[in-house]
Amino acid sequence: MKQNELGRLHDLAVFLRTDEDLGSGLGELVERAASVTDAASCSIMLLSDGDNEAPRLKLWGSTETLPLSAWNETAARRESIAGRVLERGTSLLVADIRKSEFAALARGRSNLGPSFICAPIGLGTHIIGVMNLSSRPNRPPFDQSHMGLTEIIAILIGKVVQVERLQMLIRSRAAQASLAREEKEVVALLTDGTLPPVRLAKMLAKTFFKDLAAAGFEPGQIIEAASEIISLVSSDIARHKKRMARQTK
Repeated sequence: MKQNELGRLHDLAVFLRTDEDLGSGLGELVERAASVTDAASCSIMLLSDGDNEAPRLKLWGSTETLPLSAWNETAARRESIAGRVLERGTSLLVADIRKSEFAALARGRSNLGPSFICAPIGLGTHIIGVMNLSSRPNRPPFDQSHMGLTEIIAILIGKVVQVERLQMLIRSRAAQASLAREEKEVVALLTDGTLPPVRLAKMLAKTFFKDLAAAGFEPGQIIEAASEIISLVSSDIARHKKRMARQTK
């Protein structure tokens, strides 16, 4: 490993050790990941909703400015390179995507080189996402040393995601109460950080409904409570959009 690569990898590790909320630091995270491997672009996708037979990947962070549709859509197995890596659980190095079986995915890469790496992000034996890297134009293609660096970065990111999800449980009293009622298999997924947040949210919603119903609240009253949650979320999203608009001016 070259000295400058080692230095950038060290800087990334230090950044990941900070107490900053990972969601607010995603932009810097993908930029640093791209810098370590001298990549033109980096994107990270994590497992979203779905079952073991049909898991779904959702874009989590990217160095590129992507359309809103790219953030809202999910990629299933076999539909993309990322889906293929998710299915196999091993990294994929493509020297020239234009001359590979993935040539159809090479459109719109005028600002990127032809080389591509996709590495799984894992926690123990569980794959929770993938990291994608594209080479720079007019640079040599990625090689095994680049893929080794990518796999190290993916391990670091996996551990940070695990800590973030565990902290989510610790901060939520409702999550802790729900955890105590769940079966051992679900508890294991929660405590090892492999359960996607969307599935945790659905689990908490079911607990919320059961608790209100058991307390004697009528269906209409439960709907009012759910409507209040939606209203609070909508207000929070509106405030976030206004804040982002002010920052971009």
